[in-house]
Amino acid sequence: MHTILLLHGALGTRRQLAFLADGLDHARCLGITFSGHGEGELPPEGLSFDRFLADIDAALEKENGPVHLFGYSMGGYAALLWAARHPGRAASVATLGTKLVWTEEDLRKELARLDPAAMEEKVPEFAMGLAAAHGPERWKDLVARTADLMRRTAAQPPLTDEVLAAITCPVLLCVGDRDGTAAPGDTLHTAHKLKDAGVLVLPRTRHPFEDADLDLLITQLSRFWEGVMPEE
Repeated sequence: MHTILLLHGALGTRRQLAFLADGLDHARCLGITFSGHGEGELPPEGLSFDRFLADIDAALEKENGPVHLFGYSMGGYAALLWAARHPGRAASVATLGTKLVWTEEDLRKELARLDPAAMEEKVPEFAMGLAAAHGPERWKDLVARTADLMRRTAAQPPLTDEVLAAITCPVLLCVGDRDGTAAPGDTLHTAHKLKDAGVLVLPRTRHPFEDADLDLLITQLSRFWEGVMPEE
């Protein structure tokens, strides 16, 4: 049975993609919670994609053969980086809502959303969910560390043209037509830099994972994986 590793987005945990895993009954799904998220302690040096890639390495240490990766938002960015580093082990990569192009204005907008006080005032249910997922004493620090990761990513994006060119496996970049974070145009622009990539634009869909039509997403992902999975 083929293995698919599911990678959650910023401020999430493996539970974020649980419903997606339930719908992918044709494969064996693995899920991880990135360092600093959930019940894990925040790394003293802060969050980094190098640490996230080490998390992926650890999750796949006992896996034999190529694996397929699906990442939402930040998880998709990590999946693409891992595929570039391990061209022989990545069978395919699928992403949803992954921000692949950064501008100063984009960074300003994203950082404005990562204000714990504003979260508690404007989206109290979301703030309560973060406290439940990451701990009432830790979630605000995680938000701050995530903001710092975004600053560093925008200033010096790890996914350079050279890194994108090193990804040899098939890639499917999914994005919502109303996604204000991962814009469809930026997603298509990045796809042109990959050796074997397609773009799927989901209708009437914003950035939050919960906004995606899971039935549609699962159908399209299954078709993608059926096309790239060799017969056993």
